[in-house]
Amino acid sequence: MEIEEKKKIVEEVLQYPTGNISDAMDNLGIRRGAIAGVHALDPKQKKAAGFALTIRQARRSTAYDGKNLARQGGIIDTETNPYDMLIIDMAGIQDVCTGGALLALRAKLRGVSGELTNGCLRDADEIAELGFPVYCAGTFPVKSARDIETIGVNVPVMLGGVQIIPGDLILMDRTGAVAIPVDRIDEVLKEAERINAREAKMEELIRQGMSIVDARKVK
Repeated sequence: MEIEEKKKIVEEVLQYPTGNISDAMDNLGIRRGAIAGVHALDPKQKKAAGFALTIRQARRSTAYDGKNLARQGGIIDTETNPYDMLIIDMAGIQDVCTGGALLALRAKLRGVSGELTNGCLRDADEIAELGFPVYCAGTFPVKSARDIETIGVNVPVMLGGVQIIPGDLILMDRTGAVAIPVDRIDEVLKEAERINAREAKMEELIRQGMSIVDARKVK
């Protein structure tokens, strides 16, 4: 997908809250896309959307010998593009971090939209100051070099009960994070547009004094 097309899709999905994207997927009978067990690193961070670039991490299979086998830095340096969303599957590991402020800075300068991980990050204050949106399981100060190795890049990963495929469209806001399957993006956005329009009409009627029960009958 060309950069201009990615930009157009990202700008469109940013019009919708994650709740309406989740509802759209539910209406269309698409697998659940809301990722459980993660939260915004900074509650005031901006809304973000991008296309999944996935990294799968695991405990090191060999003793630490001075070599860093966690390759997320190199991947950010060479494989990221504008409107990517960095997705890091830490397989439940939360006693080390998978990145900090320097990796976030480099990703931001590469045009990456944000990061979603079921692991931990450090340098939370610095990342917040950068304005780089992150959804994560938590924070932890220990670096990953001694404990973690990268075992897959741009492969399917599992976060919060949701399988994320490279190229899936990710939306993150203060409510949560949701993944739209890459092959269903157009129809989900169309359904989200319909839901948004209906809810705008319902809001107007409620402000005019209509009950929520009657407003919900609006088509």
